[in-house]
Amino acid sequence: MPDKIKIVMVDDEADLCFVVKTNLEEAGEFEVVTVSKPEAAESVILQEKPALVLLDNIMPGRKGSDIVKELRKKDAETRKIPIIMVSGKGEMVFDKRKREFKWLPNNPLAKTHGQLPEARSAEALAQVYGVEDYISKPFTTELLIDVIKDVLSRYRKAKLIDEQAEPMV
Repeated sequence: MPDKIKIVMVDDEADLCFVVKTNLEEAGEFEVVTVSKPEAAESVILQEKPALVLLDNIMPGRKGSDIVKELRKKDAETRKIPIIMVSGKGEMVFDKRKREFKWLPNNPLAKTHGQLPEARSAEALAQVYGVEDYISKPFTTELLIDVIKDVLSRYRKAKLIDEQAEPMV
């Protein structure tokens, strides 16, 4: 059996982390490590050496876009890890009575993190944040898996091209 794809998910919503981890791992191809404290993101990513990072942007204390900047300027290991921003201008909240997630658009928490880009498409938002792709909340597991596979496929092709372009010594 081939190795599972290791993913680190950084999102302050522990309930959402649990659901995404469970759903991705049930798909059988992924191993997911979750981080619900954004200040611990870089150290966990360095320790786990994931194939990909799922990263929320709107979190208390630290924006995902700041984590992206830090990862991109660190050593070569973190600079090249593909990142998918999984965020929105709102927040997923778990309603314990109904036992379901509810999307709260334009949640006041989102507005406390300063101006958010007005770009609408995933491609434009990915470019603004300097990441490989962007998924808006709420999302389905199927969409998430499709985007993960697409990003990893693009990453592998780019890496192969880079390796072939390096001069032989």
